[in-house]
Amino acid sequence: RVSLICRKRERFSLSAFVLLCISSWQISVKIEEEPHSTMKFKTLLLSISAAWLVSAEQHSTAPPPPPATQPFRGGAVKTRAPRRGGGTFPSLGQADSLAQFNADVTTVLKDLRGNKNDPTMKRMFHSRLRPTFAVTWTHKMWEQNSSRWRFVVQFVFWYQSALLKRVLPQLTALLGWTAMVLYFFETNKEWPLSNIKFPMTSLSLVSGFVASLLALRTNQGMSRLLEGRMAFGKVVLYTRDMASMVSNFIYDKDPQLALKLARHLATFSWLLKNFLRGTKASGGKDEDLIRTMLPTPADADYILRQRKMPVAVVMRLRQALAHCTHKHLLSTAEEIAIDHTISAMDLAIMTTERIIASPIPPLFTTHAGRLMCFYLLFLPLALYGSGSMNKVGLFLTVGIVGYAMLGLDELSHMMEQPFKVSPLFHLCKNSMNDVADAFCLRPPALDARGNAPYVPAVEPTYHSDEEGFE
Repeated sequence: RVSLICRKRERFSLSAFVLLCISSWQISVKIEEEPHSTMKFKTLLLSISAAWLVSAEQHSTAPPPPPATQPFRGGAVKTRAPRRGGGTFPSLGQADSLAQFNADVTTVLKDLRGNKNDPTMKRMFHSRLRPTFAVTWTHKMWEQNSSRWRFVVQFVFWYQSALLKRVLPQLTALLGWTAMVLYFFETNKEWPLSNIKFPMTSLSLVSGFVASLLALRTNQGMSRLLEGRMAFGKVVLYTRDMASMVSNFIYDKDPQLALKLARHLATFSWLLKNFLRGTKASGGKDEDLIRTMLPTPADADYILRQRKMPVAVVMRLRQALAHCTHKHLLSTAEEIAIDHTISAMDLAIMTTERIIASPIPPLFTTHAGRLMCFYLLFLPLALYGSGSMNKVGLFLTVGIVGYAMLGLDELSHMMEQPFKVSPLFHLCKNSMNDVADAFCLRPPALDARGNAPYVPAVEPTYHSDEEGFE
């Protein structure tokens, strides 16, 4: 009876303790083999011990609480901030509202993801002098990029170039090989290549193949970069369109369902970013963001348990569309429009996933890399054998040619995986802003008359002046 009572309860409580004491007292009264006082004491002590053991075992096997912090590579640890305005979770009995939705979006954009630059991207891609591809541009950035002083900035601050930092190890090895070649030739020491001549005419035959392969691979990398950037840019368009349709078609008929969909749409771009870059590069699964925007435990746990979290949001949208269809909340044209946008979001996931899963053929990349290494390896020997320049000129020529070839090869590798250099962080913030604007800044009624000013549904507190286009 003691074990049965303890197993029925998840934790040892005061009511279980009282129930065990009463049952042990009744058992002791019916036993007459020993004196009543001694048996009462032994039975009571045995019951308490058994209950304590069962309770201790259940406490030891209980799952640990989830971590309260979310680490980010390249930035400080982000802690889930408290909700603004002192609101409570809608799952605890209070209905969701636009004010709470505005507060949660503000928490994400100002606290959890309030960084100016992407904290998961390397610092070399965040230049203070010139705008980079890793951010969404503004009018000021375009003026700075087209300025006539750009050549001065490019030359003077060349040592801060992200590309130079990427190719510096390879370039250092090439210049070290050049110094070794000059040392052996100048000291007339015997080494395997001292009796072999490498004319520039023969080496120039290889240079044409190397240049064409590098140019072709760079073009392929650029096409992948533009395709990936366009695919993720469409995510901003699709989430904005879906939020607009939910706000106009569903919110007036079922506000709670509309706000639930708005919260899922606001997290869609962040989930896709995490899926494309991987949890290692993104610093985790964005659990702090998910649990802030999806306060209902069932919604958050459903997303976190999925293998492809963006697909889970699409499934949720289709479930809501089916619910609205069964309840006759939408017209046929509205259902078709929403279904078309959901399919477009699913297509964006498939397009970006295909880019990640299918790189440029490694055989082509390897062949181009081997020919480039062969050319750069014998370039110092050929230049020294030609006798057309001194040591300083030879070093400069090898360094410039090596920087050009190694830079093109590195650029093609960087652009081959476009989602590591694209401004996904800023696009996600823009997408969340657009979704929130569709609900907080709803348009006025069409039959509005008089000179009454426009009053938003909720005054947005999440806007920032440092956001780019799109």
